[in-house]
Amino acid sequence: MDWTKLAKTISSVAPILGTCVGGPAGGAVGSLASGAISLIASAFGVKDMEDPKAIYEAIKADPEAAIKLRKIELDNKTELARIALMLNESELKDTQNARNREIEVMKATGKKDINLYVLAWSIIVGFFSLVIILMFVDMPADSNGVIFLLFGALAAGFGQVLQYFFGTTKSSGDKTTLLAMRK
Repeated sequence: MDWTKLAKTISSVAPILGTCVGGPAGGAVGSLASGAISLIASAFGVKDMEDPKAIYEAIKADPEAAIKLRKIELDNKTELARIALMLNESELKDTQNARNREIEVMKATGKKDINLYVLAWSIIVGFFSLVIILMFVDMPADSNGVIFLLFGALAAGFGQVLQYFFGTTKSSGDKTTLLAMRK
């Protein structure tokens, strides 16, 4: 059991609260999420707020779980919205840091970091290769799980490559590059 599954369960009833627990990327509990988790754990009588499974089971066992989760969200809406916004800002800063890293490498060496492009092209070629293979080659039934797991990972990577190179923050990265070159 991980925080992502718990966040998904909570989000079905209280979306802001679920975002605070799982974060935009889903996953690790940070200092921002601990306040929301503490509210949930205390509302359901869970002593160990570090254990997502205990919280999940307490929610599933409570027939009034939806009402309690919605009440937590409504009573703390402003604070939870602030936490969700901070989590989103953190994710955006991470993307901007990747762009700044590329700019710094270019300033220091005078050329682009080829590893970024090799990795991006590997993901793109792998994605389309697997799509073509899945269209024209019959796969053994016992290997479907592994193949679709690989396909899911490549599809996610493909989306991230597109977002990095062509996403809405791309123009922001271009402006940052132009400003860095003017200095």
